Amino acid sequence: MNDKQRNLAIAGGILAVVIIAAIFLWPTLNKQKTEPKTWHGLSLLHQANRMADSVGIDTTRFVVTATGDSLRDREARKQLTALLLELRYGKTPSQFTYNSLKPVIDSNWAATLAKQEGSVLPDSVLNVSSFRPYQTLVGQYHQVRNHVSADSLLSYRQTLNFYRYLNRFPMDHFVVVNLPTASLTVFDQKGDRLLTSDVIAGKADKQTPCMATSMNQIVMYPYWNVPKGIGLKEILPKVQRNPNFLDSQNMQILDDRNQEVDPSSLDWASFSPENFPYRFRQSSGCHNSLGLLKFDLKNPYAIYLHDTNGRDLFTESSDRFRSHGCVRVQKPVDLANLVLEKKVFDDGFMNRCLVDQTPKTLKLPKEVPVFIVYLTTDVDPSGQVAHYRDIYAMVK
Repeated sequence: MNDKQRNLAIAGGILAVVIIAAIFLWPTLNKQKTEPKTWHGLSLLHQANRMADSVGIDTTRFVVTATGDSLRDREARKQLTALLLELRYGKTPSQFTYNSLKPVIDSNWAATLAKQEGSVLPDSVLNVSSFRPYQTLVGQYHQVRNHVSADSLLSYRQTLNFYRYLNRFPMDHFVVVNLPTASLTVFDQKGDRLLTSDVIAGKADKQTPCMATSMNQIVMYPYWNVPKGIGLKEILPKVQRNPNFLDSQNMQILDDRNQEVDPSSLDWASFSPENFPYRFRQSSGCHNSLGLLKFDLKNPYAIYLHDTNGRDLFTESSDRFRSHGCVRVQKPVDLANLVLEKKVFDDGFMNRCLVDQTPKTLKLPKEVPVFIVYLTTDVDPSGQVAHYRDIYAMVK
């Protein structure tokens, strides 16, 4: 055999070895190339569903319906991203009718976890909140989830969702008005209570709206600019029956240029709710329905927190739902000093009742987030989970 023949034989042998090796190794190489992504996406979603279910999230919304490995994996990872975001940041509470707060959401956190090639989610996914009432409620939820009614389970879930929703907003401290408990609480970041106060909220037929908003100023010795609806439905008929009613309530009549109008110059009998062109205003002072302090909130409903001229209602009656929608606060001085971040009002402020005062606006050092919520299951000031009457019949 000459050199040429020998080289051809060697080359042929090498080629044969390569072909045989390829035949045996191809299935293994192809399997490694195609399988991991498909199964990892579904596995991660299943893990996240179990985690979310354990903290009160309805996971029936996070299912994969696509067919085909590639499409199923892609849909699983998309659902996983949405679920991880809800685990950390909650959903906007369904009762909210207004929201002026700007959320700060780290969407890259969820996207990165959803794209991972590993098959196990880190335990840290569940450690989304160090807020103490949330931790307490999660523990209680684990104990009762299989033993309570559907309505009770829903009330747990709504509160857990709200506490996760708070993660959207970087806050040093914030105000929570929980309507079913008729209470106001100022929390710090960890969930410690800086202030608690009873409140009086809207009647069942004049419900205080739920919202996420902020407080930016306090008005000392405020006027009460009577809302148009109250003025036409309640004040106007009383004035028509009793011409002295305005004087007895320290009220004035204002025209559309905010100029006072002499009540005696008006033909009251000719007015009806449809043609009354004026508005009512109550002068400042201890007789004023807003009391001595008003806490302005951003919202389109003219809803705010305020003191009251009927402070005895907090001690003489258990009815905490008797306003037209605004929120009367039992401890307005404590709240004012806290949000102003210094002691502006002393203990005697509420009793001095100065007369002929012009309203004075005090700007807050920084806006304070305020959440008016409807939670029939919550953690009370003693750290115990408590259940409250569904006064507005909103748990459904």
